[in-house]
Amino acid sequence: MQQFIMCGRNSVVESYQNGVKIDTIYLSKESNKNLFTNFKGKIIIKDNAFLDKLSEGENHQGFVALISNIKILDINYLIKNQPSKVLILDHIEDPRNLGAIIRTANAAGIKDIILSKDKSADLTPTALKTSSGGFVNMNFYKVSSISATITKMKENNYWVYATALDKKALPHTKANYNSPCAIVVGNEGKGVSKSVLSVVDQTIYIEQFGTVQSLNVSVATGIVLFDLVNKNAS
Repeated sequence: MQQFIMCGRNSVVESYQNGVKIDTIYLSKESNKNLFTNFKGKIIIKDNAFLDKLSEGENHQGFVALISNIKILDINYLIKNQPSKVLILDHIEDPRNLGAIIRTANAAGIKDIILSKDKSADLTPTALKTSSGGFVNMNFYKVSSISATITKMKENNYWVYATALDKKALPHTKANYNSPCAIVVGNEGKGVSKSVLSVVDQTIYIEQFGTVQSLNVSVATGIVLFDLVNKNAS
């Protein structure tokens, strides 16, 4: 089973307190071991050089944990179980953006996220730390082709909406989200790829009223996701 690395005092302590299954905790000599008095796994004291390497350069503050219960599932699991709302990330590159998106998706009640296998941010220590525990109870799917995955989802009753500003795009506030549905958000610089746009059902955009040209992808994702869940709740 693949293990993932989480680091930072708050991230590790809060995950432990919230029942995240942690296999091993690595602490620096200065870290407070008593924060984990009922921990059933291993607690290992290491020097900062070891923790620096394990955390891949992320600021660990003397706290690093190994976890293995992050769910990476086959796309056929999603097709079979048909969750009503799915988030698709088309080559998000910045691990901090990925982590922020995971955190936002969790807050919106989204439990299924599709990721690109290649040329994308992975579930690194930075991404997990930024997610602030948002990965808990989340289903992740890593796919080779976003466009092929969308085509398969559409063949199985999904409606797919992508954030893009083209001639057919609707303001997200005017979109009627059919169910089950998926929202696609694209790369920080390039947006949603042309191959993906060619297979989605509808493009949507966020109307802006100031002087800035664009929004951070994690902010834009949050706006669209909460619009989706609020419309489904009404």
